[in-house]
Amino acid sequence: MKPTKIILAFTILVAMASCTQTTTPTCVVEGNLTGLEGDGWVYMTDVWNDGEVIDSTEYHNGVFRFEVSAEEPTMVFLHADCFAHLHRFFSDPGIITLTGSAEDARKGRVGGTPMNDYLLKMESKLNENMGEQSHLKRMEACTELYTSALEENAGNALSVRLIQQSTVGFHPSILLEYINQLEPYLKEKAFTKELNDELERLLLVSPAIEGCDVKPYYIDMEYPDVNGNMIKLSDVVNNPKNRYVYIDFWATWCGPCRMYMESLAKTYEKYKDNGFEVYTVSCDTNTEAWKKLVAEKDFGWIDVIGGMSMPEWKSYVVTSVPTSILIDCSTGLIIGRELYEDLLDDKLKELLGAE
Repeated sequence: MKPTKIILAFTILVAMASCTQTTTPTCVVEGNLTGLEGDGWVYMTDVWNDGEVIDSTEYHNGVFRFEVSAEEPTMVFLHADCFAHLHRFFSDPGIITLTGSAEDARKGRVGGTPMNDYLLKMESKLNENMGEQSHLKRMEACTELYTSALEENAGNALSVRLIQQSTVGFHPSILLEYINQLEPYLKEKAFTKELNDELERLLLVSPAIEGCDVKPYYIDMEYPDVNGNMIKLSDVVNNPKNRYVYIDFWATWCGPCRMYMESLAKTYEKYKDNGFEVYTVSCDTNTEAWKKLVAEKDFGWIDVIGGMSMPEWKSYVVTSVPTSILIDCSTGLIIGRELYEDLLDDKLKELLGAE
């Protein structure tokens, strides 16, 4: 073979190799934050893998740059030597820009890649829904927004975040289906496994929906009232006078809880003579503060205190307060969860009729 043909053949082989060569997608993070004076280190950690450090880099007067693999995008935290939390975002392919203040992450801005830009748009729409409209309308708008987002991002890292934020507005059986659609590496994340476990427990204490065979029976509990008398939930449920019992997990230090009490009081007054009873469970550790507020308000329903260590936090999957549960006394089944204001009134009107 002549030398020219050898060179030509070699050139073709190199060209073929370059065509089949694959490159790993990268995530470039370019930060410029006020408040990071002088020199120091910034760390990127994996939120969904027990905070494992992905990478670290030096900053100089708030300016720094990361370049990490984006083959398996995840949610990450940035923190510096002097700040525990700078920003949280997705490590998806592209160039991410971070601006704002290191001292207040809420004033920062993260954008530049598909997942992070999508999240920014969602947050903007959510803020629009927080205007002067009823709780029911806000819930409907949020549910519609998250339904679209879950469908459009099924399987990717953003959907893990969406699933976590949807435990109130969506039935756990639906969210478990979205977890099953996740990419394999996401299913193996410690955070995803914990989320899956939480949803499976939530399935046992959420109202049944069509296509779900789980029977969500209430879980009994017994705690003291303001006089120290132990009040058993099953005694309240089995009281012949009661047709529906509403559990409200709350705390005196929770502003939204205290505000909602006033609304709940109106609903209670409207339906209490028709078989509606309320069983509030305080997670306060300051018993005296709880007793004082209960005595001051004197709503007339049943108030007990369980504290922060009560096992019902886990069994009823109470991740925040207020959290509410509606029980049908005739069957012992949970028929409502997170029903407030208009949602609760509409449900009771359907079950008990209006006065």
